[in-house]
Amino acid sequence: MGPVGIAIVGMGGFARTYLRDIEQVGGVGRHVAQVAIEADQRNFPTEVQALADKGVRVFASLREMLAACRNEIDLLCIPTGIPLHRVMTVAGLEADCHVLVEKPAAGSIQDVDAMLAAQVRSGRICAVGYQHVGQQNYQFVKDWICAGNLGRVRSIKGFGCWPRDPEYYGRNGWAGNLAAGDTWVLDSPHNNALAHAVNSMFFLGCQQIGQMLEPTAVQAELYRVNAIQSADTAVFRVETAAAVDVFFAVTHCSEERVDPRFEIQGDLGRIEMTYEGEAEVIWSDGRREDLIGGKGERGVFEDTIRAIANASDQPAASLAMARAQTLCACATFESSAIHEIPVGLRRVEAASGRIEVTGMTELIQRAYVSSQLFSELDVDWAVPGQRISLEGYGYFPSFRPDIAGG
Repeated sequence: MGPVGIAIVGMGGFARTYLRDIEQVGGVGRHVAQVAIEADQRNFPTEVQALADKGVRVFASLREMLAACRNEIDLLCIPTGIPLHRVMTVAGLEADCHVLVEKPAAGSIQDVDAMLAAQVRSGRICAVGYQHVGQQNYQFVKDWICAGNLGRVRSIKGFGCWPRDPEYYGRNGWAGNLAAGDTWVLDSPHNNALAHAVNSMFFLGCQQIGQMLEPTAVQAELYRVNAIQSADTAVFRVETAAAVDVFFAVTHCSEERVDPRFEIQGDLGRIEMTYEGEAEVIWSDGRREDLIGGKGERGVFEDTIRAIANASDQPAASLAMARAQTLCACATFESSAIHEIPVGLRRVEAASGRIEVTGMTELIQRAYVSSQLFSELDVDWAVPGQRISLEGYGYFPSFRPDIAGG
């Protein structure tokens, strides 16, 4: 086939990355259409005009664009907010377009399953913007584990401290919320900013190429200090069908930023891995060995375009693979109410207005090292959540109807 015809929804936010990436794919892809809603046309008039001058057809809505030129669009890119993922993805697939939607796939498991059903009906590719699983180092570590070099994988754990200020929660109408109107978003560190880390753990911990760990039960604790509906701090453990234990601790209200780290434990040793993909294996006898993949990286945008161009290929970050992260996120909100962290532990950072919790950075890392929930560390304000079985789980919320009230 010739160059992949690409359409992008939106001009601001993460759409700017896609608009940049489209300039870097050379003759493999061609920008044929663009959605620029009325606000985008006011806020980015120069950029919109530049696209039109290049021959890109500009539309005020996705509906208008698909009606006018869906036959020219091979790949529809949806770098929009979580509330729009299901409706826009389904619309694109029904219009016979391949789709790349931003992470997380959606805010509820029923939304992801509706998207998957639309994909099956269409026979098209649907990828999700989890760029880490396509990185060469991540792929190298995954392949190395799948080859049995670590023996049987027993557990994988991770943590991340990414402080966020009031501007982060004020950037749109759904940030920090459980829902936007009738659409679940469950906006939270583990279902937005660091959904990448959760998705990566399900990817790296699975010893089957192109597969993810399947969550079967979750116990979580959710907390907050910000004036939001949702959680800004979470700690949870996940049981999986492969009997690989998963543990994650994450916060947006630490005193300092510490990028995610992972530890993968196997029968023959363990792997310590950074968020950027640098990895070292520590063998059971104490020997240390760097796991060196490659320097190159093919982003999720280029990976999806090449999968379409090659027809027989599948993207590294498919919608089916992204389902585990959404299932886990839903289960955390089923497991735990959102508990307020005591006011006496809070400090407002003067320059940014960011709320920090005294000792949170150390607590998150202590939870990670021990694979223990806060309540198991005898934190006096911690409240244990319920263990939630995910057998037959397909609708959020199934177990805690009080969530609907926020």
